Amino acid sequence: MRWRMKPAFPVDLVKSVLLRLQDKDLIDDHHAIIEREREEECAPAFVTALLFRELATGKILPFLHWLDDTNPMRKKENEDKDFRIIRWDGVQRKAIPAPRDVIRTLRAMKKRSSAFGKDTKMPVVQQITIVAEPDLLHLDCPIAIQKSDGEFRIADPFGNGFSLILEKSFEQLLEQEESLTTWLHGWKQSLSTPRPEKQDATVKEPFDNDANWQSYPKLVANLRPLRNSPFRSIAQIHAAIEWALFYASCRRPVDSVIKRLKFTAQDQHAALLEQAAKTVGLEPPPNGFRPIREGKLREFEDGGAFQETVLAIALLQAQDDALHPLRRVVVAYSDLINRLLAINAKRNEKGHGKGGADAPQQALTDDSFMREVVHALVPDIMFTDTPPTAPNKDEQGDALLDARTSIQEEFGHQLFNRLGANLQDRLVHAERFFQSCHDGDDSLAYVRDLYAAIQSSFARALAGRLPPDTCEGQIKDMAESKAAEAGFCEGLPESLRTVKTSAVRQTLQGGSQTLGACVLAWLLVSDADELAAIHDTQPSLIGDMANLIARRGHGNEPLPLPKENIAQLRKAAFTTIRTLMES
Repeated sequence: MRWRMKPAFPVDLVKSVLLRLQDKDLIDDHHAIIEREREEECAPAFVTALLFRELATGKILPFLHWLDDTNPMRKKENEDKDFRIIRWDGVQRKAIPAPRDVIRTLRAMKKRSSAFGKDTKMPVVQQITIVAEPDLLHLDCPIAIQKSDGEFRIADPFGNGFSLILEKSFEQLLEQEESLTTWLHGWKQSLSTPRPEKQDATVKEPFDNDANWQSYPKLVANLRPLRNSPFRSIAQIHAAIEWALFYASCRRPVDSVIKRLKFTAQDQHAALLEQAAKTVGLEPPPNGFRPIREGKLREFEDGGAFQETVLAIALLQAQDDALHPLRRVVVAYSDLINRLLAINAKRNEKGHGKGGADAPQQALTDDSFMREVVHALVPDIMFTDTPPTAPNKDEQGDALLDARTSIQEEFGHQLFNRLGANLQDRLVHAERFFQSCHDGDDSLAYVRDLYAAIQSSFARALAGRLPPDTCEGQIKDMAESKAAEAGFCEGLPESLRTVKTSAVRQTLQGGSQTLGACVLAWLLVSDADELAAIHDTQPSLIGDMANLIARRGHGNEPLPLPKENIAQLRKAAFTTIRTLMES
């Protein structure tokens, strides 16, 4: 008996599927599955790679050398060079890396290659076998002394700029080995050459006299043009008005006003200040006044000048005093408050990493306004009507060239080009100050430049990173815990612990607020491996940032520093920027 079966699928469909399988080389002409070819294609490929650990401190270098006939280890023999063999630790040689170390190195190598504009193809790794007995090799690591600051730099032995890990290891050896320190010091001494001192040709303005320095030191300090520019920056203009309001307020009874603010409920401050503004003839701000926290009042009593605080105190004083100098300002500028808010916005934008350096090439329009306001508030401060002398273009060009060359040497051309025009501008401007400064010079503008440059670097590192799923109250605790686990610190330094949680949250959402908020946000979005790798490169990163934030403060007080401290800030800032760009 025969049964007639009806196909489950149309014949044309079956033929079409068979033809498609043949096209993909999955079956042969007889419709048999091609097993042998598939097995050959899926056969694992074994490669040999060399992982490098420096034996002075035991750090693994961010590089894997894929070893085959076309890519052998290149050896240098009998070359006429001056080599110095660095002492190595036998304990470190016995330390066998784990597969996790290899994975971390692969990731670091890929990121570093990307940072230097290289397209490095790396195989997919599924299984890692580590040889127990490592080979001992000497890597060729050229060392140089920088002309700009006399600091040493160690070239990456694999051709990727400078090696921060080897530099950190060498620093540790210098602390331990006197002979190595003596050798480096002798080398530096042999390279030193005296430079002729350049006299300061800046013409003093009438306000720049001993009496005013005695009575209004912080105001005069902010009115003096910066070393490399005859024109005042927006930060100086903002600070000058703050200090003028401060000194004008301090020359009149202030205790009763402070008590009035302290004993008025915070939610009543806006109405209190709006009434005072209307009494003296000033237009209130469009969004109203903000409450003055008691902490800000204490800072005023301790000698701090913050725009909101000094303006509020001056308003309440002028409300009951027809002779208060603020009333003279009101005659010319009834929109004073809105003008101050506009200057504050410009200052914050420049000071927190937006745009290029705060170094105008001509007098800002806000400068003439500032001079009128300051003179009205503090009549002893007088200005000349003579425009500042234009800088010598040849000297200015030479200084810019020297500073730019120094920054390019510091970062290398590839990394320098990736900084972007604005960050380059800030670093070159800062470097001009560094190359001409002396012990005790006011370094506030320099610190502001470094602060803004690093904040913009952190903002770039945070771009596109997803914020962690954590509640508002745990943000700083989580950041502190991650910093401690990575070995950066046992607890957050004061200047980071006092960062507003709301500022960190806004930064996580893409709105860079302050450097402190950026640092905490960066800790939160980075995983343990990232933080561990960066700790190997720059273990002092959190401490360096806390120090810079504390040095800057509100950004309006003179900051005289020894040249040694200025150099330390420079080194910490440049190392941080390199670390963020290469991680």
